[in-house]
Amino acid sequence: MRLIVFFATSLFITACGSSGNQTEEAPAETTQPEAPSLTVDIQEQWATDTVLQTPESVLYDEASDMIFVANIGTFNKDSKDDDGFISVLAPDGVVDELKWVEGLNDPKGMGVFDGKLFVADLDEVVEIDIASAQVQNKYPIEGATFLNDVTINSQGEVYISDSDTDKIHMIDEAQPMVWMEDTALQRPNGLFAEDDRMLLASSRGGFLAPIDLDSKQVQDTWLEGIPSADGIIKTQNGDYIVSTWQGEVHYVAAESGETIKLLDTKAEEINAADIGYIPQQSLLLVPTFGDHRVVAYKVTAN
Repeated sequence: MRLIVFFATSLFITACGSSGNQTEEAPAETTQPEAPSLTVDIQEQWATDTVLQTPESVLYDEASDMIFVANIGTFNKDSKDDDGFISVLAPDGVVDELKWVEGLNDPKGMGVFDGKLFVADLDEVVEIDIASAQVQNKYPIEGATFLNDVTINSQGEVYISDSDTDKIHMIDEAQPMVWMEDTALQRPNGLFAEDDRMLLASSRGGFLAPIDLDSKQVQDTWLEGIPSADGIIKTQNGDYIVSTWQGEVHYVAAESGETIKLLDTKAEEINAADIGYIPQQSLLLVPTFGDHRVVAYKVTAN
């Protein structure tokens, strides 16, 4: 599949009025439409077979050159059924190990730091040693029932969105704590930690916005009108891509703020959950949830 999407520009028409004793109406002058300031090319590269089981999140780890996929298994909210697992894909989409780590409940968002994979799993965060594929720690999160996304900053602080309670938790030096609690989060889902801010994809609010680290306040939104906002990635050129669980993927230019809808698979009832990215290939990884696949797209912005 190949799709080229352009950011829309407006056409303005200016009419010249009559003046003095002029008897003939001056011809209308029109401005030429401006050239699109941003174009994005997106092309499907590969897709897995439907061997995955409700894949909710996908994450590429450069150190191990592995793609991790969090499979919920049977999707039953709040169910501790132990049928969730993590799969490992090669960068070309080949399923290297379908059930690399088993015995999870409803694993969703993931983050990697210092050879460890951190997974949000309902009401706890599971820490997996990548080299040995062994669970090393589990961090119960008090009061949580629907932990969703995970992001880790450069200092190794692990942040987890808690969608049901409008909270963002943090694990620092193995100690879980509430980092932020605010109804302005509006069912927080996707998180992306940067040095000077935290990016939030709000599921109920349907927006993408930064959070100020000092004040812990949600700032002016970058993108609105995206119900069920889900995953966030940063592209190789510094722009952002955000998904919506219902099946949309949006591109957001960091400097200009321009936005483009890259994908819309709602009509096919194909979801777009917590997306991943391979920077060296500019490859967007989309877990399709109920469609039971991961689909990879080459994304090039100009």
